[in-house]
Amino acid sequence: MSLELLRTAVVDKIDELTPDAVHCDSHGGRFDLNELKRVSAKAPAVYVATLGFSNLKESSGTYEATVAWGAFIVAKDQPKKVKRDQVALSIVDMLSLIIPGNNWDLEETLGSPERIQSDNLFSALVDKAGVAMWAITWRQHMQLGQAMTEDELATLDLFKTFDAKFPIADKAPVAEDEVNLPQEVE
Repeated sequence: MSLELLRTAVVDKIDELTPDAVHCDSHGGRFDLNELKRVSAKAPAVYVATLGFSNLKESSGTYEATVAWGAFIVAKDQPKKVKRDQVALSIVDMLSLIIPGNNWDLEETLGSPERIQSDNLFSALVDKAGVAMWAITWRQHMQLGQAMTEDELATLDLFKTFDAKFPIADKAPVAEDEVNLPQEVE
């Protein structure tokens, strides 16, 4: 199973076990101030990121590793005077009950979450952005997938063109690029 599919399963399980008012989604990694401002529009939210892996091992064509995960909690003040830090703490409390022992309904989970840690990411900049932010991180032994045979590799389409779309700045047009990659002739 790919890291992307593993992350999707973690997001789906957290989404299933948290109230509908809490937005759950995947995220590419850690946050800077501009990214925090962008995602805070959907607060309260939990963003799950795959932060890396270690101890990669292959056995009989199957790959497994210890995957590092992060669940980033973003909250802002709510109507009826519920302060953002209270909202964030309630989500942290929920996740502290969800994460330990969870296998995310996956056969590829080879162990329970370990080294679970929670950190308050408060800073003057985060506070000035009008949000509270926490991170819960853990490591989990998981199967990443299986090696492809030469025959399976041969059936894949060649990677001939790379299309990229990326924002340049807030409220600016999206930059687009298409690169034709050189191909080896057989």
